Amino acid sequence: MSDSLITSGYAIGNVLSSVAIVLVNKKVFAAGFHFPFTLSFFHFCFTVVFYKLLWSCSFFSLPTNDLPTFEKFKVALAGVASIGFMNVSLALNSVGFYQITKLTIVPVTLAINFIFFNVSTTTKVKISLLILLLGVGVATVSDVELRMLGFFFGILAVVSTAMFQIWQGTKQKEYGLSGTQLQNSVAFWQAAVSLACSLIFESFCLDTSSTSCDAALDFLAKIYTDPAVTATMWLLLGTCF
Repeated sequence: MSDSLITSGYAIGNVLSSVAIVLVNKKVFAAGFHFPFTLSFFHFCFTVVFYKLLWSCSFFSLPTNDLPTFEKFKVALAGVASIGFMNVSLALNSVGFYQITKLTIVPVTLAINFIFFNVSTTTKVKISLLILLLGVGVATVSDVELRMLGFFFGILAVVSTAMFQIWQGTKQKEYGLSGTQLQNSVAFWQAAVSLACSLIFESFCLDTSSTSCDAALDFLAKIYTDPAVTATMWLLLGTCF
């Protein structure tokens, strides 16, 4: 089997899995689980276990020159912000607008690289991205479901994702790590940061006088008593894979 065919297979699999996870996550939110950072916590816990399993099976080795703790925390914070804000954007916006915001990550990443790291790109790429941004602008204006709060979190998601991708690349080169080694190094910190965000923003209902207040702990407490909640949790666990 040729390398190009294998690469094409990986690309198609990546697209299909990305679309599937977006649709399933949206279904989780629609089922009443309105807690994006808690959802991210479940995902990162699975990531920690998954990479430990890969390491125990000798699929990769631990780096001799690992990231310092502060660098792990910094990259993890950007990663949690990226996925957390993306999940918030998905919860507040239509799937179409969510996918549109993901398209803008590339030009934003290139802009940040040019402004802060003096890294430029070719004219052909710039023209292509200009056409892309024009399409994004038209789609944004014509999206009848778009709300200002959703648009705001969409911007946060794009900027945090761009910074996360830039730091991933720079830290890999700086410390000589593979992508697998880097993700394994920051996975625990990503789980810890997302847990902290979940506890602070989603786990408790501060307005006790409100009858419609959502809290993650209240939702999770109904796992064994409410069949609908049980079904939603099974669906949530499915998103981890």
